[in-house]
Amino acid sequence: MTAPFLTVVDLRLIEQQLNKILKAKLTSNDQKIVATVRELAITELRERLTHVDEDIIKEVETIEDTIGAELFFQSLKSYTIPFKSISEQGLQKLFKKDKKLKLPKLETIDWQAISYLSWLDKGTNRQYIVLEKEGEYTALRGVVDAHNPIKGVCSICNQHSVVHLFTATVKGNGDNYTSYSNYICNDSQLCNQRVSDYDKLQEFVARNLI
Repeated sequence: MTAPFLTVVDLRLIEQQLNKILKAKLTSNDQKIVATVRELAITELRERLTHVDEDIIKEVETIEDTIGAELFFQSLKSYTIPFKSISEQGLQKLFKKDKKLKLPKLETIDWQAISYLSWLDKGTNRQYIVLEKEGEYTALRGVVDAHNPIKGVCSICNQHSVVHLFTATVKGNGDNYTSYSNYICNDSQLCNQRVSDYDKLQEFVARNLI
């Protein structure tokens, strides 16, 4: 059996480009427009998924409707590398400064559907974000204004969405601290469905590290 080789981000990118093709087919009777959208989508996949078998990209070109797309994505799940699951003890170790850390319900999480783990403690207005790469975890914590969401562009998925302000306080030299604020999706599950660029996700976490 072929070992998993697609990241969740890869899967989201394929999904986004395929949806562009299907939307063009649905909304336009001009076959030249559809062909152009298809060509641009396939080119994007070839440029960004150089590690992916060409047969998968060619199959994207053959899909004609949402049923075919759904079957295609189901077939790709067995090739998708999941976010490495983490235990409650592991989370407590990552956020050891939070003595009364409120944890998410880990048993409800589909690890094959997320590029990052996030949850909100409504009691403290703290949002926790965990990134995983090759079994190593990076932790990020910030204060959010989740009660006043607005429409904007998310700093994680870079898509237009309903967002809230996320502010992380970063320790600098000596006793100096700096606060960084970014707008991110109000719904982290929806955000995970839109993340198609892992580098941008890493950049967001890196500039807000606790």
